[in-house]
Amino acid sequence: MTENVDRSSTLFLFDVDGTLAESGQVIKKDMKDMLNELKKKGYHIAVAGGGKLSRVIVQLDGVGLNHYFTECGCVYHIPSKKNDIIDSITTEDEVTNIYTKSLRNHEMYSSINILIKECLHFLSQVDYTLTGNFIDLRDGIVYVSLIGMTATQEERNVFKELDKKHNYRSQLINHLKQKVCDLHVNSKINIYEGGEVGIAIFPSEFDKQQVVQHVNKDYDTIHYFGDKYLDNGNDRLLLNHDDVIGHPINSPEETLSVLQSIQRLTS
Repeated sequence: MTENVDRSSTLFLFDVDGTLAESGQVIKKDMKDMLNELKKKGYHIAVAGGGKLSRVIVQLDGVGLNHYFTECGCVYHIPSKKNDIIDSITTEDEVTNIYTKSLRNHEMYSSINILIKECLHFLSQVDYTLTGNFIDLRDGIVYVSLIGMTATQEERNVFKELDKKHNYRSQLINHLKQKVCDLHVNSKINIYEGGEVGIAIFPSEFDKQQVVQHVNKDYDTIHYFGDKYLDNGNDRLLLNHDDVIGHPINSPEETLSVLQSIQRLTS
């Protein structure tokens, strides 16, 4: 394949935490170099993460993208300088908002509020040490941290090991799924694991699959990489979307390895 081939019809779409970077951390240099190399070759790059835009920009360490789908695709931004995407993007001022969905104005908000209270009750009963700031009501989703968003990395690591042994997140998800059945809204609310220490709650149509309708008309091929590919994971549906080539992965290192393999096949 020659270097003048137009590769802009291929989109590489990524989850962030656990896929491009360790949860809550900045991407490593080898990942940053890979993303910049893909861009220089003409591929388009995007993220579809659960976090807020401000945090995602920090985690990307200046790498500018073609599309920023944050909060599971409920908030969508593109670079303000549309022809300058290879330049770094380090602040929210450098991107333009296309849309922002509102959870507060959604018909399921009152039911989701009941689930928030159920989460707080669950956390009041756990036998591990908590920190603070457990509920983050974002524009499109509710994020619940089971250790608390003020936890240190060491405290997060301790919880991750406890969760492997005792399945606290799965316990909470199962409890909430029973609650939505009791409320007769089980088909209208999604509850998934989010990041490494939390869960995400949102209306069913706010799933990550929503991003496809905004990009599939512009791309012949869409690759999606995500680490939450099991039944309780928020990447599963997008990974299995008919218009997407899904790459279920287990770490940023595996993401890098798969990208290197794709590069070898297409070079």
